[in-house]
Amino acid sequence: MRRGVLAGAAAAALGCSGGPGAERGAGDDGDVEAGEPPALGAASLALSSDGKVCVTLQRGTRGTVRDATLWQNAAAWNDSTSPNLSTGFVSRAGHRRSVVQFDLSLVPAGATVVSATLGFHQTHKLESSELSVHRVTVPWDERTVSWRSLGDGGFDAESVATIAAEAGVGARATDVSPLVQTWVLGTAENHGVLLDEAPARLTNLRSSEIERAEERPRLEVCYVTCSDGVMNGHEAGVDCGGPHCAPCVGATTGASSAATSSAATSSAATSSSTGAWSAADGPCVDPDALPPDPSPPERLSETGLYADIATRSRAANTLEFRPAYELWSDGASKRRFVYLPRCSTVDTSDMDHWSLPVGTRFWKEFRAEGVAVETRLIHRFGPGIDDWLFAAYAWDPSRNDAFLVEEGVEDARGTRHDIPRTADCWECHGKLPERILGFSALQLSHDGPGETMASLSRAGWLTVPRPRGVRPPGDAEAAAALGYLHANCGNCHNSTGVATLRTRLLAANTTVESTDTYTTGVGVTPSFWESGVVHRITAGDPASSAVVRRMAHRGTRAQMPSIGSDAVDAAGLAAVSAWIDGLRPPAGAAGGGSSGAAMSSASASSASASSGAGAGGADPGTGSSSSGAGGAGGAGGASPGGGSGGACSGVPRLKLTQIASGLEAPLFLTSPPGDRSRMFVLEKDGVVRLIKDGVLQATPFLDIRGGTSCPPSRPASAHPLVCTPSPTAEGGLLGMAFHPSYASNGRFWLFYTAAPSGNVTIAELRRSASNPDVADTSAASLPVRKLLDARHGGWNHAGGTLAFGPDGHLYASVGDAAVTPYSTSPAKDLSSPLGKILRINVDTGLGPSGNLTGEGVNPLVWDHGLRNPWRFSFDRRTGDLYIADVGQNAWEELNIEPAGTGRRNYGWPTMEGNHCVAAGCSRVGVAPAVEHSHSSGEGGSITGGYVYRGAAIPCLQGRYVYGDYGTHRFWTLRWDGATVRDHVEITADLASSLPAASFGEDAAGELHVVMLTGEVFRIDPR
Repeated sequence: MRRGVLAGAAAAALGCSGGPGAERGAGDDGDVEAGEPPALGAASLALSSDGKVCVTLQRGTRGTVRDATLWQNAAAWNDSTSPNLSTGFVSRAGHRRSVVQFDLSLVPAGATVVSATLGFHQTHKLESSELSVHRVTVPWDERTVSWRSLGDGGFDAESVATIAAEAGVGARATDVSPLVQTWVLGTAENHGVLLDEAPARLTNLRSSEIERAEERPRLEVCYVTCSDGVMNGHEAGVDCGGPHCAPCVGATTGASSAATSSAATSSAATSSSTGAWSAADGPCVDPDALPPDPSPPERLSETGLYADIATRSRAANTLEFRPAYELWSDGASKRRFVYLPRCSTVDTSDMDHWSLPVGTRFWKEFRAEGVAVETRLIHRFGPGIDDWLFAAYAWDPSRNDAFLVEEGVEDARGTRHDIPRTADCWECHGKLPERILGFSALQLSHDGPGETMASLSRAGWLTVPRPRGVRPPGDAEAAAALGYLHANCGNCHNSTGVATLRTRLLAANTTVESTDTYTTGVGVTPSFWESGVVHRITAGDPASSAVVRRMAHRGTRAQMPSIGSDAVDAAGLAAVSAWIDGLRPPAGAAGGGSSGAAMSSASASSASASSGAGAGGADPGTGSSSSGAGGAGGAGGASPGGGSGGACSGVPRLKLTQIASGLEAPLFLTSPPGDRSRMFVLEKDGVVRLIKDGVLQATPFLDIRGGTSCPPSRPASAHPLVCTPSPTAEGGLLGMAFHPSYASNGRFWLFYTAAPSGNVTIAELRRSASNPDVADTSAASLPVRKLLDARHGGWNHAGGTLAFGPDGHLYASVGDAAVTPYSTSPAKDLSSPLGKILRINVDTGLGPSGNLTGEGVNPLVWDHGLRNPWRFSFDRRTGDLYIADVGQNAWEELNIEPAGTGRRNYGWPTMEGNHCVAAGCSRVGVAPAVEHSHSSGEGGSITGGYVYRGAAIPCLQGRYVYGDYGTHRFWTLRWDGATVRDHVEITADLASSLPAASFGEDAAGELHVVMLTGEVFRIDPR
């Protein structure tokens, strides 16, 4: 950390005696007498140019910046990935506020702030107003903060500054020196600021996500590190620290004495079994502290955690702990340790989510079948939410050390223990802000060996001590089951991760019935399992409980835990089963069966599928079908494009036949034209897998994984082209299309979010000239060239489908990047490729004749006004284009475009489905052919499919089959060229509750369903 330097007259004016070797000038030999210190900032008058240090804090250059916009009418959600921040404005989204926090680690603690300027780039303002700046008083997480969680009590009502937001665009700034001074002194915690204004106004500012550095939010701080007592009376005890200044002199005033006392209180003694420090001893200095390091060393012995790796003796300031509820690792025994920097504390103000100090390291030693196999390291190297390092070390007894392995090791040292890939660590640790699973209030609330809540509280490690700890509610049987589910499942199944069944316990839980496990599990119809299960947790009947079935299952991602385990935990399964067996159904629930609504829905679905009859109909005003059970006709007649003929009555009975499993988050399936032996499956991280003659091949066709960050912190393959900003972001490897003459020329195209920045990219690649089962990975072919490289970020709304149309041109769907406010979506900006269907001549890379034209129009645009057209397809017989566009929070839509039409506006962001986004809008665009509402339970996230043109199911000929990823439902319909007919739900027939990420069509026209959980199914006749 750079320290400020004072020299010459500035040093004298600030009361510093000349340090060793310092040159003193005329008039510099007098000391400042004790007395009332100058006001804040007065020192700047006497500072020379090298006496003041100025830093600009900004994402991408120095430090970490977090920001998000909060919506009043979407209280449980925020947008932390948008390039914009918003304040004010009353609409459906209600009043908006934004929060911003800058990491101040580059400014020395206790420094005197000479100036601090908060700056933004304003992008939209109709009329001038003022933005008020408020100090945020509670911790918040960039991904989970919401209007409700921050609340009106989460920031000071009185503003600390105002920003003059003039109409138009440009730089806006305000002085926040007094506020930053309190943060640097430690007299107030730095949780950032909240920006607000009168609701009737609207201001848009650039967020830290924007690519142009000059437009990102910034905090410019100038400081000196000399005499606190002399400067302002609030920083007693800090010396100058520079080569030109010895420790500062000057009497300590009453104010500074009070500050010293306050500092002693806030800097809690970091004592434990390894020793203690007290603020009364003076400033805490630990010369042996392990420095934060974002890169893992190659050897475990180089981590500094062991005094002697040969004897496994640990370094100083390391503690051993054991969780109250063990995390299952296929029977391996484990010892856990933590290194806490001596001059630090654990922020336990939120007892459910602890914040560990920068520099903290956790490590865990594994023994399997009696031998040491692995040590895992987790290290917080910075203050950001993702500033965590995960590493695994494999033990080599011949060299008496463990060595870094990033791609994992199967059957380590001849045991059945597998060491995971580094990227897999985020799968479990990435869904909670604290990133740590076994070191928490609940896990350390026990009377066993190792550090506990009681010992840590007594030693002063916790900012909010709680010696008695936090215990699960209920009797011993309930506590054992709830604690086990919390430990082994709650890291994913929680309010910020998987939002269906939630098993994480909270400190506020005082009864079993108050836990999320109970309210989201007991008596709730499952959304993830097969037939035979009644509820997620069926009171009194473990055998029909999805939780028990998943715990007892192994072999697919449906197992629980979903990764890192090949063996069932018999003890854990017995504990959970015993608790469920003793449960009684919730009051008013009918035990042992599905709810009436669920049964009714399933019955109606089956009836519709078998008879072809529907209760609904086309909306006469729009031509759109608004019900999944609708349909204008029940006989299933032939479509103009070639139907099944009069021999078929209604929809044929269908089923799903599994053809592959064990894939890693598969997102798409396709085949080259005419090749009936090969199907290609895209895995989200960047791997193209090959299914050849019905068998999933071990060798990938192509591996271009970059990693789950943009830019990747450590490339995951030899050709790291693909990146996703986080494991849960929508980016990755999303689409693939083969040239119509692929058999002879080997040309194919991929759609992905590209390293390092997450740009949406369409790139041409080639098949190997010598082996048709692998791609050409020579430098000249990775890629051959790019047809699209558009700024996006890769977080959400990437789109991702590629397909050749009947005209021989390549079509691509691109999402709108989830830009907020929605009214500014690039879907309506014809110069942008985002929110569009693109049409490209692959030989020239240009937009062919027939695309949209006009001044400023992007020449690749075919259709516009789309939010996130995740999947589209062409009817291979008629050429009609089916576009499924994922909705915002109310409507999912399917658009059907007659062959060769194009140049259509589908309405977003003015319209969602066939409905105005803002009340009283002027309706625009082409209405969808079908829409599904969220309120009805039909819609959640539409997944577009295909018109069936295969031979195995004659009575499905000419029918479009599609589904919904969010609700796990499936439908089929006919399009007669003008109207949707015979629209029925087939969920019950397909009998699957797995999340359908995509449909796929092979060379023969047979349809497949790709499940995000790792399976591929073929749609077959029953």
